[in-house]
Amino acid sequence: MTEITVSSKGQVVLPKELRDKYGWRAGTKLQVADIGGQVTLTAKSWLDEAFPPITTEEFLSKRIRIDRPFPTDAEIDEAMMAEARRRFDDTRR
Repeated sequence: MTEITVSSKGQVVLPKELRDKYGWRAGTKLQVADIGGQVTLTAKSWLDEAFPPITTEEFLSKRIRIDRPFPTDAEIDEAMMAEARRRFDDTRR
């Protein structure tokens, strides 16, 4: 167990071996929890900010609705080839 000191501003420096072990780099956000008289640190995932939790109803309200059948693989291939031909013809002019 490593001993650290709390500064007058309430700051602590985490030992390098712990930062390296858990991959905590500068700027890593940590969540602090007081559980039964012990303080724990948990890295906050960037996914929490990028994808905040939402309810099922919210999720379903944001889904894209398609009112026609999905194109077949052959249709997709033909559309891609037609676009490739169009772009190639445009560059040849």
